Amino acid sequence: MAASGVVLAGRSPLAGAAEYGGDCDMSWGRDSRPHKGFASTREGSGGQCTTHAARRFDTVAPEPGVNWNGHARSWLRNAAARGWMTAGDLRAARPGVVIVWGDGLDWTGPGYGNGHVAYVESVWPEGFTVSEMNWGYLCPGASRFRTSMWGIVGYTALTWEEAAQRGQYRFAGFILPERSADV
Repeated sequence: MAASGVVLAGRSPLAGAAEYGGDCDMSWGRDSRPHKGFASTREGSGGQCTTHAARRFDTVAPEPGVNWNGHARSWLRNAAARGWMTAGDLRAARPGVVIVWGDGLDWTGPGYGNGHVAYVESVWPEGFTVSEMNWGYLCPGASRFRTSMWGIVGYTALTWEEAAQRGQYRFAGFILPERSADV
């Protein structure tokens, strides 16, 4: 595992993205494909955290899978409005859920960030492991909120405390791969 807690998929965990031309070099093999059209179909929009979380959620969720859209910080509210069960307790983490972090102000309102989402892969006594895209440092001059991990899937082990507040974002809740009875 790299010092930051991130393991890069398919790469030496110690080498990181630098061995592929630099952390912010967007010219090599990053995944930029949108998923299901819920995200923008604009070329290059697929490298966002929402794309990866939607792809993984769709592997475990019943039909229709991800049927909402919006910035990551609005996913919890938007998923609930489209019939998905949600949980607001951090200890409700389990494999197959999407974790939503909202901005540090009011995650449901206008804030200074778009939030972040990730997919919970495993849970252990001290926390859990997520897979995610686009969680890293903001690349200088990059447009569309591209970080050093844009279009790259990473795996991050988070303690319960680290998951409660992640950078500028705070835990907002989980989207469960279960439909509500009201649907």
